[in-house]
Amino acid sequence: RDQVYAIEAVTPTGDIVNVGARLKKKSTGYCLEQLIMGSEGTLGIITKATLKLLPLCPYKLDLLAIFTDLDKAVGLVPNLIKAGLNPTSVEFMDNAFVRSSSDYCELKLPHYEDGFYVIVTVESFNEDELESKMEQLDEICSASGATDVLEADDRVWKLRRNCLESTRVLSLVSTSDDLVVPVDQIANCIRHLTKVAENYNFKLFTLAHAGDGNLHFQILKGEMSDEQWEDEVSRFHAEAYPYVYSLGGRLSGEHGIGAKKVEAMEKYTEPVEMKMMKEIKRALDPKNILNPGKVFNA
Repeated sequence: RDQVYAIEAVTPTGDIVNVGARLKKKSTGYCLEQLIMGSEGTLGIITKATLKLLPLCPYKLDLLAIFTDLDKAVGLVPNLIKAGLNPTSVEFMDNAFVRSSSDYCELKLPHYEDGFYVIVTVESFNEDELESKMEQLDEICSASGATDVLEADDRVWKLRRNCLESTRVLSLVSTSDDLVVPVDQIANCIRHLTKVAENYNFKLFTLAHAGDGNLHFQILKGEMSDEQWEDEVSRFHAEAYPYVYSLGGRLSGEHGIGAKKVEAMEKYTEPVEMKMMKEIKRALDPKNILNPGKVFNA
């Protein structure tokens, strides 16, 4: 949403509205373009968007840092932030995903058995600056406890792209989470919830857009009954969601609430905030015709 200047939308009452503007900054009334964009189709149907364009950096480096200790792997992100390196992305794969995706892709990279993979991307408009960033990144990864620091080639990205698909071989029934916390809390969140998951019978696989504080859990059913599966996932969420909120996080960083997390949205959203959202929905969509039942029950 930060890459959108303006939108045209059709409202629930049939009006066509243009909100936002191609301006570097604007403080003129309510920020309606952000409100409609963030509403998951419950406040308007977007028919046009004016996007911000950023120049592509000509110089780019992808580095794979391999750790054999979870604490050290998730501790890399705070170290990168403190160093002011500002990477374009930081992708975390736990060892369960490393092994399942490696098997699925028929690839064996270093530390298949015990490695946690962190893929760091840095970009620059200056070749000398990229060289400097590369050296700094290598030093930070090594100082953070990386066992190996390698250039991330196409094989590494193939593993990352096939992570979720690879788990279907292990279980056709699964559920996923899209939790988000402040970037400086991502390490604490992964550590804590990985530990909590050890008390359950399902299999937990962890991915993270660690540079964004965005955490994806893939929870696999395995051999348990449907009743046990539903009970265990529900009890895990009852532990995980309050913890995420205690860190200043939220239920979703990317994929939204939809129908799946409506109950959790009602439970964990601050009451006055929820009241305001429902009043906005009723005011703009009095007949409740756009995505009824999504995000919350109006």
